[in-house]
Amino acid sequence: MYKRRRVTGTYAGAALAAGLLPGVSPVGDTPPWDFLLSGSVLLVVGQLIHCYPSAIRTSPWLLFAAIGTLQDALVWLLVSWISSRLDYGMHVDSFVTALLAGAIVRCLTLALMAAGPQPTPEAQPG
Repeated sequence: MYKRRRVTGTYAGAALAAGLLPGVSPVGDTPPWDFLLSGSVLLVVGQLIHCYPSAIRTSPWLLFAAIGTLQDALVWLLVSWISSRLDYGMHVDSFVTALLAGAIVRCLTLALMAAGPQPTPEAQPG
């Protein structure tokens, strides 16, 4: 359940950032599908560099939000670079725009992770 909320938050955040920010623009002719590359890269890097709290309601939000926002901003710049090579995806104008897009993705993901029932810790082997 927790992973589904993280995936949903990442894709919804990528779509929201692409729709709201004027510095994030589609490269190709199919704008509704261009954010899929962004969301996919954000998910893959998010799984490789796991920067999400295990217990969202009792963790230091600001620390995870700051580290995650910087991580997501760098991933947005990576998405822009990959998109320029593939002629498909999203183009990001500047680092400030990437930072804002990263903040949107991270805040929406953390908010969705905090909503609903929380995962129960696994039984400790003893």
